[in-house]
Amino acid sequence: MIKNILKSIGYFFSILLFMSCNMSDELKLFNGESLEGWEGSNTFFRVEKGAIVGGSLKKPIDKSYYLCTKQKYENFELKLAAKFITSDLEVNGGISFRAKRVPNSNEVMGYQADIGYIDASGIALFSDFTPKDTTGIYPLWGSLVDENRPNTLRYPKPEIFPVIIYKVADEELVETVIKSKDWKEVLITANGPDIEIKINGVSTAKYTEKGDVPQTDVFACKHTRVTILKFGIKTS
Repeated sequence: MIKNILKSIGYFFSILLFMSCNMSDELKLFNGESLEGWEGSNTFFRVEKGAIVGGSLKKPIDKSYYLCTKQKYENFELKLAAKFITSDLEVNGGISFRAKRVPNSNEVMGYQADIGYIDASGIALFSDFTPKDTTGIYPLWGSLVDENRPNTLRYPKPEIFPVIIYKVADEELVETVIKSKDWKEVLITANGPDIEIKINGVSTAKYTEKGDVPQTDVFACKHTRVTILKFGIKTS
């Protein structure tokens, strides 16, 4: 998300996709062995023990990295599990959807289901919500973000970064459904203009898009700064 307040991460990614309006057609986006069907840095992203892994515990990162599906998707349920390998909670990443790469940039444009934490003082800059405590970090697991689209009128502070947090997940709710070192199950549902995000089975964000934005595009795994973020693809 917002690069100047993020840390590098590593992650495992596990994904099961249900396509079509009635969500009856099941697709596996990751075969558990290789990055076939994905495009992005094969030195930054890799497969380890049946999971997609990004990042390093040793080498800092100066920008965001994205691993994107080659195929585009429209209406879907995307199921995955994610975890960070780090002793530092102030880490952040995300799963971008209905997204595409920004030309001549390392960024992508589109929606993002946020995972991890962020400096609480930055939330009010990019949303209509101000945390009670702005001195620490805030759990953004399950929050809905939109970034980098050409129409910067969507964004409250485009001169800083073209991003908006449409739905900030409730802090107390998120803290009750996650444990910092465990795998978190993420479910993203997109059907027409309606979007919902769930973490470990609990709804954390609902949003209905009112603007004219593309509803068909790719998925992307996002990694920024030093740690390891793991995404694991479910096989059942």
